[in-house]
Amino acid sequence: MMSEKKGSAYLKRQARREHNERFWKKLIPSVLAAILILVVLAYVISLMYTRFGSFTVSVNKYHALQYGLSLSEDRFFSSPTSRLNCKASEEIDNIDGAILDEIDIGAVDGNDSGDNYLCYTFYCKNSGTESFSFTYSINIANMTMGIEKAVRIRLITNLNGEKLSQVDYARAAGVDDDGNAVAEPGTTPFLNKTTIMQDNVLNFSPDDVMKYTVVIWLEGNDPDCVDSVIGGVMKVDMKFSVIGTDAQQDD
Repeated sequence: MMSEKKGSAYLKRQARREHNERFWKKLIPSVLAAILILVVLAYVISLMYTRFGSFTVSVNKYHALQYGLSLSEDRFFSSPTSRLNCKASEEIDNIDGAILDEIDIGAVDGNDSGDNYLCYTFYCKNSGTESFSFTYSINIANMTMGIEKAVRIRLITNLNGEKLSQVDYARAAGVDDDGNAVAEPGTTPFLNKTTIMQDNVLNFSPDDVMKYTVVIWLEGNDPDCVDSVIGGVMKVDMKFSVIGTDAQQDD
């Protein structure tokens, strides 16, 4: 009798084991298929857009006693810092840059980005006690799939309330017979493969304030704005460094 009960219990356990095995054999392929479908859909969706990363601004001298640079998203420097970051829409399409001329670019402090462009306005102040000079540059942190071929970077500068310049930068269309860069219409060529532009501000006095507005977009009228750049990623940063005498640089 005991032998029959043991045999019955064994058969039940065996049946449950076989049932569980059949269940998991059916479930696992279904789950894997569902995950694969989601991954493929995410990949296809990502290919339909270009992705903006962040735009980062940083300085190498922050609140130094004599030669300090401070950054702020507002003109009152309510929260001075050494680093700013602008998050824009991660999914963008190309636009005609001419539409930006119809917008009051730089009228809003901080992030004023649209659906298909990044627009960021910030301020840089001499927070030290002495006058000095500084250099700043806009750099390519990451660009994939040749997206830099169609990118435009507009930089608007303003010193103590007076507009200094507005320049649109683009990768050179090519080179001439002498090896000089040929600019895209209405633009200044990138300085090199990794640096978009670089400039200096001289004799920056205590409490002087520079206002910067940076606009980034994909120019739909650029001949290089083609399907091959779809799905590309771009990240740009801007760096400030105090320069001047050896004594200043040592501080």
